[in-house]
Amino acid sequence: MEISMRSVRLLNRLFRKPLSFSRAISNTAVKEEINAELLNSFNQDIKNGGVVPVFRRALLFPTRVALQDDFATYTYADLYDAATALSKDIAALLLGETERTICYMCNNDATHVIVQWAIWMTGNIAVPLTPLHPEEMLKYFITDSDSKLIICSNDFEKILNPIAKELSKPLLISNRSENSLEKKTVLQDIDLTNKWYGDNEAMLIYTSGTTSKPKGVVWTHRMLSIQIAALHAAWKYSAHDVVLHTLPLHHIHGQLNSLNATMAAGARIRMLPKFTSHTVWAKLLDSDKAKVSVFHGVPSMYSKLAADYDKMFSDSKTAAYVKTTLSSRMRLMCAGSAPLPESLFKKWEEISGLKLLERYGMSEVGMALSNPYRPLEGRLVGRVGLPLPGVSARIAEFKDNVMETLVDVNGEMPDLQISLDKLGLARSSSNKEFDSDWKTNETKLTDNDVCEGELLLKGPAVFTRYWNRAPSALSSDFTSDGWFRTGDMASYSQGTFKIMGRTSVDIIKTGGYKVSALQVESALLEHPNISDVAVLGIADQHYGEIVSAVVALKEGKSLTLRELKDEAGKRLAPYQLPKTMFIVDQMPRNAMGKLDKKVIRQKFGEKLIFKQ
Repeated sequence: MEISMRSVRLLNRLFRKPLSFSRAISNTAVKEEINAELLNSFNQDIKNGGVVPVFRRALLFPTRVALQDDFATYTYADLYDAATALSKDIAALLLGETERTICYMCNNDATHVIVQWAIWMTGNIAVPLTPLHPEEMLKYFITDSDSKLIICSNDFEKILNPIAKELSKPLLISNRSENSLEKKTVLQDIDLTNKWYGDNEAMLIYTSGTTSKPKGVVWTHRMLSIQIAALHAAWKYSAHDVVLHTLPLHHIHGQLNSLNATMAAGARIRMLPKFTSHTVWAKLLDSDKAKVSVFHGVPSMYSKLAADYDKMFSDSKTAAYVKTTLSSRMRLMCAGSAPLPESLFKKWEEISGLKLLERYGMSEVGMALSNPYRPLEGRLVGRVGLPLPGVSARIAEFKDNVMETLVDVNGEMPDLQISLDKLGLARSSSNKEFDSDWKTNETKLTDNDVCEGELLLKGPAVFTRYWNRAPSALSSDFTSDGWFRTGDMASYSQGTFKIMGRTSVDIIKTGGYKVSALQVESALLEHPNISDVAVLGIADQHYGEIVSAVVALKEGKSLTLRELKDEAGKRLAPYQLPKTMFIVDQMPRNAMGKLDKKVIRQKFGEKLIFKQ
């Protein structure tokens, strides 16, 4: 399909002031009239193998507040209506074609939801981008995904317009307008059936490129719906929730936990442009009627919040107020994407009276393992619980490419039916929480009390392929019988899993991101003053690990960490840049001529510790 290069601006359309409704909406139980016929139709479609995409669920609760950002407050009807308008422009540009990839870059605000919904409404595949990535990485994502169209808010026109021209891709630019609608728009559903969505793809989430170039994880609408149902069952999402969203939206953590699982429940999102500790504290403690009840973060966020707590709330009376407020308001605070230090777990409980719920997930599997929502005593620090519904977990040993299974733990399939009672929207609903336990079945094939090996995952909630990559049966990412090899070492004992670390020393988990040491080394070697480099992950209490570089320079050359970052930042995202650097005369190598990172770590590791 050929589309001439052009830029289309949407004026007075994509963003409007929210429609006015006579009844105030709050985060308390709302007794709304729900279209019973529509609900029954949705559930019948699900029973027949279809999927109700997230945007279509908005038709069940159009007058509820869906999202509040720094510009306005939007109902589900507002977002649906704006997405419908944008979808017409997308369909026109693509000549009505479906199942095409569309890259988009938006701020963390209502723009993102509207653009994503519009892409899905046209039957196409959403590929979120972030301005954190440098130009070369953005070109790679657009090219690798074979995107037929690029969409951005006007904030990012300067970034994407030159790239779109170079790649001969059409660019659709949306302008924020403060003009309000003169009259309400009657919501009209789109033509694609729920059965169609049950068979097709929703989005690509690109990995961090831990073993090679980043790969696009194919997320289907079915996979997304199973994950949402699993989180609703395990973590008790309801329409009463107000979720504070500060996570990046090019990662599955922000896409699934904070965004789509929330909106599928008819709940409210308070979306911030980015994580800023002082702003998060203000939102957690403010007196707004719709008080925040759920927060998802990575350990480095909680570490920053805890550090600022010591500065901001040193007075005993204020500290007592903070603890009382958080313990009474917050229903759930989750931590993941990096190991949660025991000291931070205990510090946060001291601050808030809350036990952080640690879970395990990744781009390929969404949320896979979780500590329990109830009982609180079941949330064990340093452990990540059991497989969530729709996921089976296995620990295996690989010797000479032969797999020995040590233990299988299988999560049951979640209930995919939409239950207004469980969401708190039925007339008979109360504020009670339904049982949150989910069942697992253990098959242990060894007599050892503790099983240790590589963690494998499988099930309808787990992805099956990368975009433009070989099928699973031909890929080293999967076993011959279809288990995904996570690359994480894990142990299983006393009915719970613990993540031990990566199977490769070249994968660094820092502040919720996975970073390929090999990719960083390749970028650093582009610096004209560097002759050799080894990138290591160094343990850090705030970030889990930090990216660090041991560098050998060319004769007569010098280099500072700032100079290194300035040059490497042209090819790497900020979270991939080294936080510490140590210069050596010669790099230790083994008999095969490869970097001996074990020796490098032993000799120079202490010199790479990050001192704030």
